[in-house]
Amino acid sequence: MTHSYRGRIAVAVAVVVALVIVVTAALTVGSDETESAAAAAAAASRAVGPERHTGPQGGLGQFVVQCLYSHSGADDPIVHPGHPGMSHRHDFYGATRARAGSTPARLRRQPTSCDKTVDTAAYWHPTLYDHDRAVRPRSLQAYYRAAPGVDPSAVRPFPFGLAMIAGDAAATGPQHGSAAGWVCGARSDLHARPPDCPGTAPLHMVLTFADCWDGGRVDSPDHRAQVAYSARGRCPGTHPVHVPQLTVSVTFPITGAGHDLRLASGSVFSAHGDFLNAWDPAGLAREVAQCIGRDAVCDLASNRQQSSLFQAR
Repeated sequence: MTHSYRGRIAVAVAVVVALVIVVTAALTVGSDETESAAAAAAAASRAVGPERHTGPQGGLGQFVVQCLYSHSGADDPIVHPGHPGMSHRHDFYGATRARAGSTPARLRRQPTSCDKTVDTAAYWHPTLYDHDRAVRPRSLQAYYRAAPGVDPSAVRPFPFGLAMIAGDAAATGPQHGSAAGWVCGARSDLHARPPDCPGTAPLHMVLTFADCWDGGRVDSPDHRAQVAYSARGRCPGTHPVHVPQLTVSVTFPITGAGHDLRLASGSVFSAHGDFLNAWDPAGLAREVAQCIGRDAVCDLASNRQQSSLFQAR
């Protein structure tokens, strides 16, 4: 082989290697740009916050799950998975043995504190303190509906294992938007601070989760970028899949004045909550199709009798 021939081969190899590097870099940049666009869209939707339902709950297709308080612990299966004691204290509902090391598959095999036995998801929020004493919550109501303006027939079930966070645990002042706040009873006028509530309508923390999914990931590094809020009935292009708008309302035995309230995460401004989907997939699909998809009112939580709270369908 002549030196000239070997030289031409070396040049050809170098060109091929350069092309591979260029193509790989282009693909990486494209992937990074897609990831950045998705994260930016999710962040923008969080800044605006959800378009919430504020009318009577029986006016549109829905299903409602009622869950009793299960337990508390300094665990967070989403933010600090596998690290018990690393989180501030949370109150848990749903899967009764939710811990730092819980996975959706493990949650699915557990009993539930909810009135629908197919709902073995985990719901949690920071513990509320009154004069530095932990307040034991009464219950959590989870409302599953199409977000305002969304075609109910377009709503798809959450993917198994989807992780979501509503609200901002780091907030030190009133949060932007209306993903998290406080109300009295069934009222819909959200407050940044807990209002003084009458005995007939105790204090509730209300959290509204994102209703658009990117169609691929069930979690992300910041635990938020995989979902986004819809606007005027439309999901952003980066998150094209409509999922139920989940709103949870947590009841606390707090009424009247004279309270000194804070959350385990900080001040009352840091209201937030987490959801880890471990519903039985067939059960969730049935609820979404029969209730949201048909725009049918399947449950009216406020009209249920306590004696029938745990009559699961």
